[in-house]
Amino acid sequence: MRRSRTANHIRPWALALVATALLALAWLTGPLGRLLVLLALLLFAPGYLLERSLRPRLETPFARPALWLALSLSSAALLYEWGTALHLHLTTAALASLLGLCALAAAAAAWRELGRVRPAPPGPAVLGWAGLLALLALTAGTRFVQIQGLALPAWVDSVHHALMIRVAAERGQAPLSLYPYLPVTQLPYHWGYHVVMAAALQLSGASLPQTMLWGGQGLNALSGLACAALAAALWRRPLAGVVAALVVGLVSIMPAYYVSWGRYTQLTGLLLLPAAGLLWQAALRAPSRGRWVALAVVLAGLSLVHIRVLLLTLALLAALLAAWAVREPAFVLRQRLLPALLAGALALALTAPWLALLAQRWLGRIAAEPGVLAGSPGSTALHLDILWAGTNRWLIALALAAALWGIARRRRAAAALALWVALVVAAANPWLLGYVLPAAGAVALVLAAQVRRWLPAVVGATLLCCNPALVRLPASWLLTNDVVAISLFVPLSALIGGGACLAWEALARRAASAGALAPRGARLAGVAALAALAIWGAWNQRSIVNPATVLATGADVAAIAWVAEHTPPDARFLINATEWQRGSDRAVDGGWWLLPLAGRWTSTPPVLYIFGDPAYVHETQERSELVRTLTPADMPRLLERMRRDGIGYVYLGTKPGALTKAMFAGNPAFETVYDAGGVTILAVRHGA
Repeated sequence: MRRSRTANHIRPWALALVATALLALAWLTGPLGRLLVLLALLLFAPGYLLERSLRPRLETPFARPALWLALSLSSAALLYEWGTALHLHLTTAALASLLGLCALAAAAAAWRELGRVRPAPPGPAVLGWAGLLALLALTAGTRFVQIQGLALPAWVDSVHHALMIRVAAERGQAPLSLYPYLPVTQLPYHWGYHVVMAAALQLSGASLPQTMLWGGQGLNALSGLACAALAAALWRRPLAGVVAALVVGLVSIMPAYYVSWGRYTQLTGLLLLPAAGLLWQAALRAPSRGRWVALAVVLAGLSLVHIRVLLLTLALLAALLAAWAVREPAFVLRQRLLPALLAGALALALTAPWLALLAQRWLGRIAAEPGVLAGSPGSTALHLDILWAGTNRWLIALALAAALWGIARRRRAAAALALWVALVVAAANPWLLGYVLPAAGAVALVLAAQVRRWLPAVVGATLLCCNPALVRLPASWLLTNDVVAISLFVPLSALIGGGACLAWEALARRAASAGALAPRGARLAGVAALAALAIWGAWNQRSIVNPATVLATGADVAAIAWVAEHTPPDARFLINATEWQRGSDRAVDGGWWLLPLAGRWTSTPPVLYIFGDPAYVHETQERSELVRTLTPADMPRLLERMRRDGIGYVYLGTKPGALTKAMFAGNPAFETVYDAGGVTILAVRHGA
């Protein structure tokens, strides 16, 4: 007993000293170190305090830190939402004060909590935590290696994410207006990720590209924690969570490949999804006020972070409800109905300003154009190269085998996960319902005839009429097949984690029946296999960035810095452009970053310009079309357009485009003012 009390007394001191030393060391390394420390505080401290206050009491392995992460992201988004609605500005001083108080309160609460916890003996939970932490560390290291060759975040989404982060940091509010950079107000684009990064940018002193790259990869690494918590909760085994973290962090190409797309908002939303599932499942089994309120906060935050992931989350909640309700009496289901509705109402109330903006922007348009939500064939089609990318074939096969095995063993987790995938696939492909619903209606009619019940017969007859000949449901751009495909790593990892548990249990039973049970040797073999797979995955993913999605280089960074120093703030730049999607164009090189980094106007702005006034959108598209279809014979027309629009400079980056140096060579109307590293900047002589 003396040893136990001594350990219990020393442990908080030891943990506090180690944590303080590590944080201080990271802080002293410079802006990047401060960025990582601040991100850790932003992503965990507010959620920890909120969880301690609400006490949802999630007892499954890995659940608490995953919940802290989700509650922190949600609370940050809600803080900015209501601050903006009340015309408040979160200045750097205000943010530093809030986060400092939050960190002190979290440290005090953690100190008290650690003082009451006795050291646990080695067991599955402790070994699970050790395995998970090792995998998360290896995943984080791999993620940071992946971005070593990037000068700026990659591809299209990163550019408008950078602009929104800059606006949020400069104003201390949600980026609902992009003035003075773009004439866009009441922006109906989710911004929960952007305000978190804006807070980190303001407080750390890191550059905007550093904040996006390092912060994004940090969030990416935490996907392993979130998915581990979901898998461990569904299967009630730490091993399921460890295997899920291995799949998500080091084996699956998603979400690691998100860095090639700059898919930071969907990534952030997927960090909240597992916590919503954990809270929903816990509230269904043992309801409490804290669980329902925490669920409402997470759902409210998710609606501000990513609306498509919110749809995926609602499908998960429906699947978990169905799997739980099958074995519960009807009166228990009715008891859960009212608190569930109240939690939904609270989530709606928490997001009232955001919902009002969406209603203002979309309801009138939907009424005028009922088909505005319908997706075009190109936007809703499934690209097989995305579905089968990387190791997805093997992962899908393993997950399918685990689902069938689990369903055969009557495991609710397997049924819930399989139903979840089916629901999201059906939501992305509504035409499938024209075949599924009539079949279900026929079954219902047969069963109703056998028991002679009129209500099932009416339901069956109604469903039987929902066939492709009578009802054709259009697909929507709100939830597309590609969005589903790149989010499949969440259910796949949970299913594979459960399959690993089923396999381990089967091997243990067989060894026990044969009298050859050797748990220590079996565990060592399992750990060795997982470690080998983790090392292979880390090595395989070290260069996951697709070069085709890298628009900017270090030469562009230097050129943009020169522009910021040597051109007036109102300077306008002509940049290369190419066709993109849904009637919008994109740039082809680092010139696209002139607006978010240097604040300079560009002829093809970030794609959020499509939310501007129709006349402005048309003018922008017309100008961009002129550039991307330009031929040498069109040069007089281009020069006239540049003079009319007040464009004083031409930016020619390292990527090929319609605009080339040869087109401007020998033309007295243009003068080279910068030429380095493959980037050329020309000034327009308007008097020539």
